[in-house]
Amino acid sequence: MEPYDALAALNRLFVQALRGMGDAGEIDAACRLAAQGWSLLRHDQPKEAERLNGVMHNLTHPRRNSRKESPHGDSAVLSTPTKKETHS
Repeated sequence: MEPYDALAALNRLFVQALRGMGDAGEIDAACRLAAQGWSLLRHDQPKEAERLNGVMHNLTHPRRNSRKESPHGDSAVLSTPTKKETHS
């Protein structure tokens, strides 16, 4: 494996870990790590740095932050209660 290929593969693993941290509610910590990685890669490996930039945007996207875990473990988007639900 070429060094660049190894870096790309390692960065993909890093991205998976960062997304897992975000899913676990550790969004700030994940963003800090992604930003540190971006800073290390931005000059010599801009494509890989851009991958981390994308993760930071994904982690902080309002739609991602408006999701909650349902009792069955799947994600559900929060919604306002219907008229029927508020009078129950």
